[in-house]
Amino acid sequence: MSTIQLLYKDNHGWLCRWLRQRLDSADDAVDLAHDTFLRLLRRPDEVPGIVEPRAFLATIARGLLNDHWRRR
Repeated sequence: MSTIQLLYKDNHGWLCRWLRQRLDSADDAVDLAHDTFLRLLRRPDEVPGIVEPRAFLATIARGLLNDHWRRR
C-alpha cells in the first residue's frame, strides 16, 4: 500500500469531520476532502516526509476552504 493510500485510509474520515465542522454542507465537506487528497496526488514528492499527517492535511484543506468561501 502506498503512502497516499495509507494517509487516505487513516485520515479521510477525520478530515471529512474536520471540514464538516467548518461548512454548512456534508457534501461540500466530502468534496473538499477529496480535493485535498487530489492535491497530494499532484505533489507525491512531498508525501514521504510528512511528520504530522493531520496537520499537513488540515493545512491543505484550509487553503481549499478559503477558496471555497471566496467563490461563494
